Amino acid sequence: MVRSILEIGNAKYKIDRIALGRFRDEVRQNRDKEGSEVTAPEPGRELSLDESLDAVFLEVMQLYNEYAKTESIDVLLRLKDKLEQVSLRYKSLALAEEVLNINSCLPYERRIPKDSEISPTKH
Repeated sequence: MVRSILEIGNAKYKIDRIALGRFRDEVRQNRDKEGSEVTAPEPGRELSLDESLDAVFLEVMQLYNEYAKTESIDVLLRLKDKLEQVSLRYKSLALAEEVLNINSCLPYERRIPKDSEISPTKH
């Protein structure tokens, strides 16, 4: 990820499909190490690893496609939040990198949630 100073906050985000592939590999490697299946948050039904990953990819790609059509910062923030949640859930460095890529496309004031304890005016 190389960007000039002028592009930071003004760049258009493009999803890295290679990073999404690395994410799938990471999840499978972690599952093989731990020897367990990934379960969905749905009560009463466990999903296989592939079903769980497919559901995540579907949601991520829907958000990305909506962003690609509208170029809405709000949609990009929803995509970033989703990737953060999934990255934490699956302990994925590939998705954490994508979150950083999205941050580089956001204006500074939109990088920190409004309800965050940290604000630019607090010291």
